[in-house]
Amino acid sequence: MVRLGGHTFLGSANLPTMSTYLERLAARTRIVGSVLCLGVDPSPEALPEGFAANLSGIERFCEVLLDAALPYAAAVKPNLAFFEAFGSAGIAVLERMRGRVPPDVPFVADAKRGDIGSTAARQAVALYDILGFDAVTANPYLGSEAIEPLISRGDRYAYLLCRTSNPGAGELQGLEVAADAALSAPSEPLYARVARRAQAWGPGGTVGLVVGATAPAEMERIRGIAPGLALLVPGVGAQGGEVEPVMRFGPAVAAPAGGRPGGGLLVNVSRGISGAAGEAGAKDVAETLSAAAKEWSARLRVAV
Repeated sequence: MVRLGGHTFLGSANLPTMSTYLERLAARTRIVGSVLCLGVDPSPEALPEGFAANLSGIERFCEVLLDAALPYAAAVKPNLAFFEAFGSAGIAVLERMRGRVPPDVPFVADAKRGDIGSTAARQAVALYDILGFDAVTANPYLGSEAIEPLISRGDRYAYLLCRTSNPGAGELQGLEVAADAALSAPSEPLYARVARRAQAWGPGGTVGLVVGATAPAEMERIRGIAPGLALLVPGVGAQGGEVEPVMRFGPAVAAPAGGRPGGGLLVNVSRGISGAAGEAGAKDVAETLSAAAKEWSARLRVAV
């Protein structure tokens, strides 16, 4: 039993019938019938009217956002930087936010961690054991041994940055790397090699990929290389990514993520939901947020 932020809950690792992250994600996806991932990245200047432009206002907005949107979300993904920017007080808000999210809702740290093994081991303790995250985004640039502590736990999960959604992603991720006979790999872009390598990392079922909706052709290629890895997809909505190719290429079609509700897919929506509260004429923030989450959930609906 874990107590955070005044809320008591069983840690996700203690759920007896859903011991792995992919099982917990599949169970939640079945409940909501959608692959919507609620992104939480609150900036003081972007808060709607009536919320103070400070940490107190951020916490209050997060409470309203979670209460309004959770019924429609398969997972919640806070961006740690938006809380770390306030120091220890911001981390305390994140802890209380964790306590507000039910244990059956996967809680994903948008942290982009990854370092040498001893550092990654402490990152795993901080993110998994102290802050209670079920999954984390991680940078594979240092290789598998560096992120091993983040991917070695059977009940936790790491989404490796593969082909991100930002405009400059191709600057490095698109560089061609040489053919590798040992991998039976042709000459291919770096992002494709990351996908190919990642399939053999971890104990099995603990590694997925971050692939942006703004790169549908690359997503199709990655799915062909790694048919069984779960994808976390940012970039729809405000960044301009289209939903249709994501829903076509995003779900896994093989083990370990394939064959489950949603095929392990999570599609992150942040500003598309939280930003709705700032629209002119939005009188009831909670009602507006709920409507936006419901609409996005419907757009990302899957057969269960």
